[in-house]
Amino acid sequence: MILTIVKRDISMSIATIQGNAERNCEHDVLYWKTWMAKQKTLELLFGIHEKSFQDMPRMLLAIKDSNLGIIFTWNHKMVNSNKTIFRTTF
Repeated sequence: MILTIVKRDISMSIATIQGNAERNCEHDVLYWKTWMAKQKTLELLFGIHEKSFQDMPRMLLAIKDSNLGIIFTWNHKMVNSNKTIFRTTF
């Protein structure tokens, strides 16, 4: 049920999803359980954000290679040898 709702509108508020779930299940649904269900659904649809950040440099290079003349800036901060904090890209 939540998968269908979130697929239709990923920006739908937790309170709206909670209300839909309560109407369909005919009992109270806790806000935090609704929030967790939405997070798991977004993960199922789009993957985890850590993986997306790992894939971003390769994706940006592919875009650059297929669009001659494109320039982008990769704004990040190296925390240590194993961790980078992504800020922005233009």
